Amino acid sequence: MAALIQAIVSGLVTGSIYALMTVGMTLIYGTLRTLNMAHGSMVMIGGYVSWMLFAGFGWGPLVGLVAASMVAFAFGIVIQQIAVRPLIGRTGFDFEMTAFISTFAVTIVLSNVALQIYGARNKAVPPVIRGRFHLIEGVSVSWHSMVMAAVAITMLVGLGVFLSKTRYGLAISAVAQELDAARLMGIPVGRVYNLTMAVSSALAAVAGVLLASVFFVSPVAGDLPLLKALIVAIFGGLGSIRGTILAAYVIGLLESLISLYFGVKWSLPTLFFVIMLVMLVRPTGLFGRPQEARL
Repeated sequence: MAALIQAIVSGLVTGSIYALMTVGMTLIYGTLRTLNMAHGSMVMIGGYVSWMLFAGFGWGPLVGLVAASMVAFAFGIVIQQIAVRPLIGRTGFDFEMTAFISTFAVTIVLSNVALQIYGARNKAVPPVIRGRFHLIEGVSVSWHSMVMAAVAITMLVGLGVFLSKTRYGLAISAVAQELDAARLMGIPVGRVYNLTMAVSSALAAVAGVLLASVFFVSPVAGDLPLLKALIVAIFGGLGSIRGTILAAYVIGLLESLISLYFGVKWSLPTLFFVIMLVMLVRPTGLFGRPQEARL
């Protein structure tokens, strides 16, 4: 029983991080209708920013959270301007696929730049808080895991408030719901695209800082988070924030339970099998809607 409770707690923490990693990708798909394959690189950049602040100045991950989000925010705007904006509005090709390839090229470039600058050796970042506490007999949770879950949930709630209560958030929602109507209402669509990419990148960087203490930092540190984010986004429904958050917790719990009862090696193959079943039964995912606004 204790092992089951431990797995559930671990799954909830993992699900919180998955939601934080994926919600930015969902946000971009909702507005731009394309998958940002450079999303994983923002996770990597967040980890490296946190490591540089620790190695160079001795500053902890909490400072890294703020610094990484700011750096990734700027990177998101640059990626939007260089890799996506020149493709918008051009005729004669599929924008979604071309932007997919373009951002994938960006992630290859960023990974190789990181490899040249920092080398292939993993970099270690200390946890936000050391130590563990006991929930019940036989069940313990690290304080760092609790901080990870708390930060992720706080960021998700903040994003929800931003999208529903602020002027810029409402502009993002309007562009996602109906692009032409948003333009007629005078919403600067180009600025909305920049802001969406920037906010998405900042959220991914925060996830990268939180994960750095668990999985280390390397030039390929964003590859697995990108894969998991794609699984969550497809499972929940591309463009659906509500579906993304629900899918993140479902997959986090499923992965944890599979690891407990069948071993870690079966977790990823089982997730792919689940995705195949979902695609056969509901090709748009749990909450995805074809040709509709999804935010």
